[in-house]
Amino acid sequence: MIPLAFALFALAYSGLVLFTVAASLRRLMSPMRAALGALALSVLVHGATTLMLAEEAPLALYFWGIPHLLILPLLLLSARRQSRSTGA
Repeated sequence: MIPLAFALFALAYSGLVLFTVAASLRRLMSPMRAALGALALSVLVHGATTLMLAEEAPLALYFWGIPHLLILPLLLLSARRQSRSTGA
């Protein structure tokens, strides 16, 4: 039960981080660039902190990497819909 709770927390955290950063970046650039920029920024920050872990690095990679990959299609779909609706 606890691993399932951690997995749901990781998925919710990744979704919150990616969509919030993408919404913030959308004010500066197109929705698709904002989505990809949010992903790149999140991977950069999480990757740097993962490198600081010695033995727990693979577990930490699973904790943020898999949820990011699961959220990415939703983020790109949302960005595509927003770019179509604004005509950008």
